[in-house]
Amino acid sequence: MNTVVLVTGATKGIGNGLVKHYLQRPNTTVVAGVRAPSSTEANSLSRFNCAPGSRVIIVKIDAKSETDSSDAAQTLEQRHGIDRLDIVIANAGVFDPAAHQKVMGMKLTDLQEHIDVNAYGVIRLFQATWPLLNKSDKPIFLLNSAGAATMSGMKTFAHFPLNSYAASKVLANFFILRLQSEHPNLIAFAVHPGSVITENRTAAAAKLGVSVEGLSVDQCVSSLLSLV
Repeated sequence: MNTVVLVTGATKGIGNGLVKHYLQRPNTTVVAGVRAPSSTEANSLSRFNCAPGSRVIIVKIDAKSETDSSDAAQTLEQRHGIDRLDIVIANAGVFDPAAHQKVMGMKLTDLQEHIDVNAYGVIRLFQATWPLLNKSDKPIFLLNSAGAATMSGMKTFAHFPLNSYAASKVLANFFILRLQSEHPNLIAFAVHPGSVITENRTAAAAKLGVSVEGLSVDQCVSSLLSLV
């Protein structure tokens, strides 16, 4: 039976790795949510090696958009004949190092930008995809969250002013817990992918003046796939 997976933030880092690895599984349809479907990065997804019976569908999903997620769901049904989603991975997110100041120096507009993408974007994605997820025998909604958005993580990362990012992920985590209780047939959970060496993380670390150590994208993705 064909498995249908939707991954947002699919052009870079962990999202890109998830698309690549899922396509290596037979009979898997991967829906890659990207901000700019006509970009070189998005087009490169179509050149990934595919196992027999597998394919990639590229759709426009900008986490900040009020309509992209619902438009994408409609496109999947009407243009591509997708009648269900088995797994949705909310991977798209924003982390702006320049926005991370101590509470006294925070700009609420920076906080709002992180919340709009990292929390509201997750809600938009779920609301749009739930009708298709609900048709799966085992629907899964996975949030790529952050260690800094946990009680223990707040202490671990106390010396880094990750206020806007962490707060937005805490809000997203709350809604994931609510989904689990509101939809008993849904498997909904958030994961901390670990310290992963990605292009965005390397750039952010440079701006924050910290070193980059951790897992490769392939190592991270292999670990995530063991959960779903």
